[in-house]
Amino acid sequence: MGAWPEPGQIISMLEGMVMATPAGYLYIRPQDHSGFKPTVVGFSKNVPGYPFPIWDPDRIIVQDVRNVSAPPDWPKPGEGHDDPSATYNWIKTTWPTRSI
Repeated sequence: MGAWPEPGQIISMLEGMVMATPAGYLYIRPQDHSGFKPTVVGFSKNVPGYPFPIWDPDRIIVQDVRNVSAPPDWPKPGEGHDDPSATYNWIKTTWPTRSI
């Protein structure tokens, strides 16, 4: 465009964007510019032919991290609570508890 972009122009291009990365798709949340990508959770196993444990494809879950992240308007540490992160406080406060 003949000139370097202003920060606001870059921000408006990134807000809400989903882009392919080597680690999976990355989503930029418009409300607070947080970046989210899928998270893999599961078990590994030893397989002949590999000198190290690998993911067990039958025992992994790919989780959209937005499902386990605090909403953008949730209070941050130091804003009325002593918890280490907004997400920790959000989970502790809003998720149901289960007794075993």
